[in-house]
Amino acid sequence: MARRKSTTDLTIGNPLKVTLLFALPLFLSNICQQIYNLSDIAIIGHALGDDALSAIGSVSTIYGFFNSFYFGMASGFGVVISKYYGAKNPDQLRKAIANTGFIAILWSIIITSIGLISLKPLMRVLHTPDSIFDMAYSYAVIVIGLSFFLFMYNVLSGMLRSIGNSKAPLYFLMISVSLNLLLNYSFVVKLGIGLPGAAIATAISQFVSSALTIIYIIRYVPELHLKKEDLSLNRNMLSDIFTSGIAFALMYTVVNLGTMILQSAINDFGPTTIAAHTTARKISEMCMMTVSTLANAMATFAGQNHGARRYDRIKEGLKKVMLFSFCFDTVLIAVIYTFGNMMVRGISGTSTQELIDTATFYLKVDLPFYYVLSIILITRTTLQGIGARFVPIIASVMELLFKAFTAGYLAQRMGYLGIAICEPVTWVICAAFILSVFVVEIKKLGKLQAQLESQGEIKKVN
Repeated sequence: MARRKSTTDLTIGNPLKVTLLFALPLFLSNICQQIYNLSDIAIIGHALGDDALSAIGSVSTIYGFFNSFYFGMASGFGVVISKYYGAKNPDQLRKAIANTGFIAILWSIIITSIGLISLKPLMRVLHTPDSIFDMAYSYAVIVIGLSFFLFMYNVLSGMLRSIGNSKAPLYFLMISVSLNLLLNYSFVVKLGIGLPGAAIATAISQFVSSALTIIYIIRYVPELHLKKEDLSLNRNMLSDIFTSGIAFALMYTVVNLGTMILQSAINDFGPTTIAAHTTARKISEMCMMTVSTLANAMATFAGQNHGARRYDRIKEGLKKVMLFSFCFDTVLIAVIYTFGNMMVRGISGTSTQELIDTATFYLKVDLPFYYVLSIILITRTTLQGIGARFVPIIASVMELLFKAFTAGYLAQRMGYLGIAICEPVTWVICAAFILSVFVVEIKKLGKLQAQLESQGEIKKVN
């Protein structure tokens, strides 16, 4: 298969260098995504006040839960495509893309329908306060109803990234973010549409990014161009793609289900705590960008090298990327402990001291455990890249159970402190489990590589 400048082969070169070069556009894309999120919070918080901020926070876990089905499936699709790309098998690559398209369309119809039907009942279950119920529903119904555009962009950009192109999705996302900022300000502030205006602005921006990605692929990425014979469905390939996608989707969904259960406990603390937690989570998610970016890059790196049967590179790449992540975690902790209070004030636009103190407290409890979070995220995506699809789901179920325990017990006994310590404790437990499994899996791959080298099927690594 001819390699072009639009793609990057991660099976050659220094593992850390090629992973970081591939990850840099992903990191910038994540920054853009956070600007997406923070612009909503900042504009709404400043223009509409604390109640509007609480309204978004009260339903954010609901639409986040359904979006996790989309993000997960798109990530799983990308792992399969990267495997065929790494194996230098263009025919299988094109067939995988065609079968992915079929699953994606069907999946979007199913999830959007379920999301719209269950929205109000879920809001009641999560104890959404009556004072902000209608406002929250008007926002969430639009976000969920038009989420197809978000899914479309993630699938298309995931295909590009799986063949080593992480730059083009960044450019389109930058355009989309700029448009979102402009439309958000226009709809919410100038036209006075309120929360529905913010949701519509986001949907339009996501549609534009999807359209630009399609145009780019058609014009510049021949590796992803389909032939007539590629359009037939293949049962084995459909199974491979779907199981990979559903493994990621279940992992993300189980985590978000736990977060949704936790949100029900947070909602019981009232609008001020909801707004504080929403603001703190937005900052925390921004801090997680480096770790999640490296994790996503490792999924593609592991997938390509697994397809090329370069198992030695997977182990080496994981060690180096993990060390790099630890260094960056140290910087993040220092920043939050120094400027956390100021960041909360700036993003929320509030002068309510209780809100500021609560959000800052959460961040200071959460951030020191990012070293553990790095272990979880990077190792977990590496496992998925090498085909261990359902091990991370077990870890996610463990996280779900502890969040349910927090909502049902710790939050009632310890107040907001129980909420703040929930994820750090969960991360420690999950990290121990995932690491133990990874050690076993990487030993298996090491033996397989030695066997393939001895049989002359792959070249011996010097």
